Amino acid sequence: MKILYVITKSNWGGAQRYVYDLATSFQAKGIEVMVAFGGHDELEKKLTDSGVPTYSIKSMVRDISLTKELYVAKEMASLIKQERPEVLHLNSSKAAGVGAFIGRVLSVPLIVVTIHGAPFREDRGRLSRMLIYFFTWLTCLFAHKVITVSKQDEADIGGMFFIKKKVVTVYNGIPVSGPPPKRVTEHGRETRIVSIGDLTRNKGYLYSLEAIDMLVKNGVPVHYTIEGEGEDRKKIEEYITMKQLEGVVTLLGRTLTTKDMLHEYDIFLLASVKEGLPYTLIEAGKAMLPVVTTITGGIPEIVRHEETGLLVQPKDVIGLSKALESMIKNRKHAKEMGQRLHSHIVQNFSYSKMLVETAKVYGLIEGKAVKGTAGSR
Repeated sequence: MKILYVITKSNWGGAQRYVYDLATSFQAKGIEVMVAFGGHDELEKKLTDSGVPTYSIKSMVRDISLTKELYVAKEMASLIKQERPEVLHLNSSKAAGVGAFIGRVLSVPLIVVTIHGAPFREDRGRLSRMLIYFFTWLTCLFAHKVITVSKQDEADIGGMFFIKKKVVTVYNGIPVSGPPPKRVTEHGRETRIVSIGDLTRNKGYLYSLEAIDMLVKNGVPVHYTIEGEGEDRKKIEEYITMKQLEGVVTLLGRTLTTKDMLHEYDIFLLASVKEGLPYTLIEAGKAMLPVVTTITGGIPEIVRHEETGLLVQPKDVIGLSKALESMIKNRKHAKEMGQRLHSHIVQNFSYSKMLVETAKVYGLIEGKAVKGTAGSR
């Protein structure tokens, strides 16, 4: 069997980590894999270091352009003809939309699309969301199988005409072995709050910063660290300057190491307005870190309010501020929620389970041939 993974961008985010994990794991099991993407960024470097063959689609960019889409389709078709994969696994809206159509035209035996958070839930105008919904439906229609990373996405995508029987939820998973790192809280110091994620509108950083500003004005001693890069960095920097938060907020850029140091922080904050199933929350749970986050996408499937963390509505700055202050003032309750979140992660978001469930979709388990799996098309 040969699997060709395709994703729009080669930066490092949740979808890229997902592709990297699947590609390296299935290659280690003796399956031939290749990963195609736009650009030359962190994903390419990591895959190359791991010995996974890669291909950069020169015309693949996130912005929509009819001319560029035609070039993408031509380049993708050439790649599929050359590699002749039995499985074409597509990730991110643009790669999936073009790839699913080309895959059908070229009779790829099994076309799989993973939805990393329903794109029509993004904070856009009504017309834009309607158009995105339509093209998402077309993409899923062309695919043989659709993987969603949360039950919320499964409900959204499965509600589309002729799509329900194609959809299966496979939770993102991470390796969790042994006890979590010991967390040591120094008495009398400021509370250390951390966020990890691309600096984009979907991550809601301006709402996070406004909540932090409210805490500071209320005399609550905190320090807020953000790891990530993205198109909203300038807006974030301007807000920090305007609110005079330079001594309170640290922008680390993209270091990719903060996830291994989460035990050094006190609270994990994720104020997203749109999500799929964020790896960062799973990592926070692995580190037994108390979490404040928003009710969007699959987040409530990781964080249960008052049980494994605190949930507020997206864009609710006052709610975020109150939730953070509640955790700061009630350390014992926060610690207990972090412990329960860790148990929830270990039980439901394991790396091995993600691989097994994905292998079932590919037809590698239970004696199903790939062509038999796709035969229902």
